[in-house]
Amino acid sequence: MGIGKNPVMRLKVKEQQCGLDKKQRFYTRVDRASVIDDDLLIEYASRDSGIRIEQIAAVYRSLLTQVKQLVCNGHSVELGDLGTLYFKVHAKISEEEADAGGTAVKRKCIGFRASKLMRLMMQEVNFEV
Repeated sequence: MGIGKNPVMRLKVKEQQCGLDKKQRFYTRVDRASVIDDDLLIEYASRDSGIRIEQIAAVYRSLLTQVKQLVCNGHSVELGDLGTLYFKVHAKISEEEADAGGTAVKRKCIGFRASKLMRLMMQEVNFEV
């Protein structure tokens, strides 16, 4: 199951009251086709590769464990042609060095930077409403 030669992304247009003037406005969002869970992804990979589901599941779960541990220990993890996962923080800017560091961190999150190939593939996506 690939994206095909001419991938199409479905969009939805919604009307919503927004802004300080409370006017009705239209916004566009991606109409997600579905959520592919781990089990279905493993099944697709098994069908595509000919490797038994149990073997792929074991490797997949091990890779997820390693990626989580590596990212949470400060490593950036390159995921092939998908892109790179990394840990990042949002912190207060301090005038004094003593006020910086761990106590200045307001939020922790995971960042993702799409690879050049993924960005090129995204440019090929067509839209339909």
